[in-house]
Amino acid sequence: MNVRYLCLLIMFGVNTASADFSASVMDYHPLNSSPNEPFIIDVSGEWPTDCHPGEQKPVISAYTGDTALIEFETIVEHVTCNKVATAYRVLVDMSDVVGSVEGSFDDIEVIIRFNDQVLKQQLFLPCAMVNCPDPDSRDIKPESGLYYSPDLDKQGLLLARQNQRMATDVLSYDTSGSSEWLFGGGGIVEDVYFADLYESKGGQCLGCPEPSEPPEMEAVGKISILMDSQGTVQVKVNDGLFVTYEQLDFGYGRLRTGAMTPGTVANLSGRWAFVEDFVPSPYLPEGADSNISLIPLVFDVEALSYPLWEFSEGNSPVAAPQETPGLPNFRLFLIKDKAGNEVARMKCHTRFDIGPQEEKDCEVST
Repeated sequence: MNVRYLCLLIMFGVNTASADFSASVMDYHPLNSSPNEPFIIDVSGEWPTDCHPGEQKPVISAYTGDTALIEFETIVEHVTCNKVATAYRVLVDMSDVVGSVEGSFDDIEVIIRFNDQVLKQQLFLPCAMVNCPDPDSRDIKPESGLYYSPDLDKQGLLLARQNQRMATDVLSYDTSGSSEWLFGGGGIVEDVYFADLYESKGGQCLGCPEPSEPPEMEAVGKISILMDSQGTVQVKVNDGLFVTYEQLDFGYGRLRTGAMTPGTVANLSGRWAFVEDFVPSPYLPEGADSNISLIPLVFDVEALSYPLWEFSEGNSPVAAPQETPGLPNFRLFLIKDKAGNEVARMKCHTRFDIGPQEEKDCEVST
């Protein structure tokens, strides 16, 4: 399917039964893609009850190249539904079907059906018919390191990235309970990554002589990753659900934030250095200053201590009250050059203060 230069034209074909989808937002990743390349559909919104589509498994029931019908397999059973507005997010991995139908298509009609609710949206290719500029792409590069998921106990993910190439190691267990690792490699396209997963057998064990036969490589599935930010990714393995993985902070330590809803942020105090070029965010308004240029190549970060970590508009320290319920759910850091001169400040939010579409957890300002 040709999804290059997809310019999103929102056309909700909503009937009277689809009011719960009326405030939904449908997005896709990546924004720029070549014909027959995989992509991910991203639907988010607020459901009027706690029985929402985000907790069920999306299934592509039908696909013709220019239409896609997405329904849901029940994962979570509810006896009753409480009338509580609930935020939800649904990620649909179109790599399962893209390329399965021959031909080139200028548009695709996406139909999402949840119980008796229906959402229709047409994705057009107007840039294929008129002379218009490329839509801004999302360039989100995850940091290399260990990632974990609170929903998957004792499983993990190791990401190793160099520029736009990335290797992934899935750390899990086999059916007998023995630990195993599956690995894949491929390229990042804006904020998505698709790769085949392999398992190696017959290799050399620690302290053992080299085997006479080389290790065997066996394909065991595939992995799809959507990067929400540099430290948060959505991961789907084979026919499973997308699961949130966050970068594991095993050496920084944590700093407490808030009081009414206490949380923590990573203690980023210490000396840092840039290791790659900064790419401005496409979400910043045209001409907006990212403030990154104010920070030297090598810089120091210092956490502000209580009670002088809340600032007024004049950037003058304001003593926090003795009673702490008003303390916000973020922490402020000073950014200094090597001579000790302050060049910028950084506000880092607690995890629950950041929505699924936020690009980063920390903001830099002067």
